[in-house]
Amino acid sequence: MLTYAITMRELTTQPTAVVRTEVTAEDMPGWLTIAYHAVLEYLRNYGAHPTGPPFALFRFLGDTVAVEAGFPVYREIEGDGFVEPSTLPGGPAAVTTHLGRYEDLEAAYRAVREWVAAHGYQSAGPQWEVYYTDPTAEANPERWRTDVVLPCRPAGGRE
Repeated sequence: MLTYAITMRELTTQPTAVVRTEVTAEDMPGWLTIAYHAVLEYLRNYGAHPTGPPFALFRFLGDTVAVEAGFPVYREIEGDGFVEPSTLPGGPAAVTTHLGRYEDLEAAYRAVREWVAAHGYQSAGPQWEVYYTDPTAEANPERWRTDVVLPCRPAGGRE
């Protein structure tokens, strides 16, 4: 069984360059690859650079997921109709690191949700994943590192 260390962090609002869609879980890996390549090409064409690793922010809608995937950037971009400006929200968030396959990330989400509830907090918006390992460069999934970020607020507070 995997164990997770959860920490509470105060995040700063971060401008991002993203691609958005609604997709099934099965189609997510292929779509993410397309999204990251599109954002990197956009940034390269406009002389901008990512300021951190790729991420994917999720809103679960039943059978599909509304997702925005991209990279943090130094300042807001203009966008081109496909790649768009966005932000990762600031504020308190519970964060844990998952080492291993993406298919096993649910255990990290469960650990974060349980920690949040046990410490008197509740979810305060969509969660996201930050990907530190490129699976095309690291073939061993046991070495893949992903942060799971869950914004939260004291239980009973307004969302």
